Amino acid sequence: MIDSGYKLKITPELKDFKIFHKNNLFFIKIRDNDLLNSRVGVVVSQKNTRLATKRNTIKRLIYRFFQENKAFLDNFSPPSDFLVIIMSTSFNIKEYKNILIQKLNNAISI
Repeated sequence: MIDSGYKLKITPELKDFKIFHKNNLFFIKIRDNDLLNSRVGVVVSQKNTRLATKRNTIKRLIYRFFQENKAFLDNFSPPSDFLVIIMSTSFNIKEYKNILIQKLNNAISI
């Protein structure tokens, strides 16, 4: 799991984010922070995914992805907050996992 210093707390007053990357599964929003490192937050709407177990699986998958690619967060300049918002989860979770990882790799390689 990703260290707590890299985890963005999801609160209703998250504002001033600009779209960093967008595709049919998710979009990533970004804003500068005043910390020494970048942080990641994940939002999976109950409207899109009814079961909490699926929402939590998707969140863990995304946090694990950023844990494995921690160099991206450490080297991103200036340090920023990344908010990953999942838009569609209509796939089987096993198929979704592979597609999501591939699209996240494409997003951070820009």
